[in-house]
Amino acid sequence: MLVRLFLPKKSKIFDNIIQLSLIAKEAAQILKSIADNWSRLKEGYIMLEKLEGDADDLVHIITDEVEKVFILPLDKEDVKELTDSLDDIIDNMEQIVNRLYIYKILESNQAIKDFSELILQAVQEIHKGIMLVRDRKMGSEEFVSCCEKLHDIENQGDKLHRKILEEMMGRYSPEFGGRDALSIIKWKEIFQTLEDTLDICEDFAITFGRLRIKYA
Repeated sequence: MLVRLFLPKKSKIFDNIIQLSLIAKEAAQILKSIADNWSRLKEGYIMLEKLEGDADDLVHIITDEVEKVFILPLDKEDVKELTDSLDDIIDNMEQIVNRLYIYKILESNQAIKDFSELILQAVQEIHKGIMLVRDRKMGSEEFVSCCEKLHDIENQGDKLHRKILEEMMGRYSPEFGGRDALSIIKWKEIFQTLEDTLDICEDFAITFGRLRIKYA
């Protein structure tokens, strides 16, 4: 009986991190579905609020486990970085849909469809990368490809964001409220949050590269 007290507790941290990445994927899928079908905005707004709460609960569980478990699959700071970044991505997506709903944006446009598609692609690559980290396949070509795709997706997001700003501020595109300054301010905030979300996704490529050097 005494021996059992000193046996290291099996960690479920990676299971929980993977679950967090699955929540991020679901959130990205909801965002994409809203962009493609605006009638889902209210439903998606409610769903994302719940997912964001589920993610917060999971972050607390992971944080508590980091302090209690003797043997971890990664160093504490690496677990924290993966967890916090996933949480930030989910928070941003919830904020985007929240703003679309409370600002009473009446319809989608091609720009938000393009951004939501890029975010979905990025989150799918992040989930794939986390699975490869768990399986200790950080030296694989698949892992390197995952990092390269995240960089490429973020570059596409940068170009898209610059194009959107030009249309909003330069041409007063009717897609973003014409010359209505308030509409432009609303859209500018929404697209900045979308761009920030892709920036966090690209940060995963940097984190993955560091983990590859450290653990592969």
